[in-house]
Amino acid sequence: MSDACQLRPDARQAAERPTAAVHGMRTLEALPAIAAIISYAAAMAPTKIRSATPKYAPMPAMLTSTIPGTWAHDTMSRRVVEDILDKVVYGDNSDEAWFSEAKPSLDELRAEILSDAPLRPITGDGQDVADWNQLLAKYPGGTWLSAPWLVAEFYLYRRVAEATQWFRDGNTRGEKSIEDVFAKSKQAGLASAAATLEALASRTVDLVGDAKASAFFLSLALWGNRMDLSLWPADAGVASSSEAFDQVLASSSEQLLADDTEQVTQLLDKLRSDGGGTIDLVVDNAGFELCTDLLLADHLVGSGAATCVRFRVKHHPTFVSDALERDVDAHIAELAKGDGAAASVAKRWKERRAKGEFVCVADTYWAMPYALWDVPETLYDHLRDSSSLIVVKGDANYRRALGDRPWPLDAPFAEVCSYAPSPLLCLRTLKAELGCGMAKQGTDRASSTDETWLTDGRWGVVHFAPAADE
Repeated sequence: MSDACQLRPDARQAAERPTAAVHGMRTLEALPAIAAIISYAAAMAPTKIRSATPKYAPMPAMLTSTIPGTWAHDTMSRRVVEDILDKVVYGDNSDEAWFSEAKPSLDELRAEILSDAPLRPITGDGQDVADWNQLLAKYPGGTWLSAPWLVAEFYLYRRVAEATQWFRDGNTRGEKSIEDVFAKSKQAGLASAAATLEALASRTVDLVGDAKASAFFLSLALWGNRMDLSLWPADAGVASSSEAFDQVLASSSEQLLADDTEQVTQLLDKLRSDGGGTIDLVVDNAGFELCTDLLLADHLVGSGAATCVRFRVKHHPTFVSDALERDVDAHIAELAKGDGAAASVAKRWKERRAKGEFVCVADTYWAMPYALWDVPETLYDHLRDSSSLIVVKGDANYRRALGDRPWPLDAPFAEVCSYAPSPLLCLRTLKAELGCGMAKQGTDRASSTDETWLTDGRWGVVHFAPAADE
């Protein structure tokens, strides 16, 4: 594994609390145990955060869920109970042996949401407890609706992790055999995408190493199964495949409200000329979307733009379908079982994992509601010193990039996201009532043809911003 892909020392946090007996040891023998205890105590203290301020001003207030009729209000007053707790957490797990022990805590959580109770401190195990409680203290008296929407929504999943004791037995990121309450949903998502993945794999086999195909793989990672593969016949020859490839890209770009793809491909070409860099991919959903992320990473390494792709995954089950490290490996293993094109691709992904070209990192930061301009000092320095490009996927991560604030829709993305330690690329389909960097002509077109254009996922952006010091 290259030095750039080595994990930070504090990212390799111990899976088990220090238990070595110190009493009775000679001084020199006791030093490692004492150091371990001090290290563990430091891990339980709040993380030092490096804060920056976006260049664009003035800065709007964070969104809350207090206004009926908004997507935020519907999410926190209804959807999180009916669609997430009732249908998924309870519905998928009520027959599991462990569920009876978790149910009282889950029932308490459900009642708190329905009564719009204040957000109480996080309790129990987990390396993020101190950070969470420090963050919650910034919003004294904040309830499920009055606290910032981003905070309350991430908090829901952290409370589910607490109720189900996800962090018991030294589990820090899913490395122990502890149940994921969203596992069945993720498995179903992968199973339902099998045919599409096979079609994709067969069509892209000759493109993985092609530097000219970067725009396609970026578009694929953005749109996922919304891309119209019907324009690309499976039995197309080389010439017709090239034409179909262009048609798929053109069709996808019709729904883009901002497109900085050219700036991104120029950076990738420079990385290739320099021998390849390290690219960080802040992952969103498991299932089909994770597979398109793996295809993008495969292309980045295969075409020479990257020597390593670091998948920044969640450390506990979040947003139902967000990917853990175990999901990355489980998806690869499941796809590799077959004998078709998808299996062949998955076996190559498995080799890339073994060689350190695909690395998973589960810092607690990626499952917390910090604005992306508020970053742990060690993580900021690590990304500044080692990352050639940070790719941020999905709507929740995009909301963090904007601090979950309703900037003017035409505010320049590079001025709102002027804080990144390395060049920043956001791939997002719109699923929340906020955004920036979109020209008025485009947003007028979207709003005139689609009443729910800000939240229905039919419209997308490819946003790029240089590093803060560039």
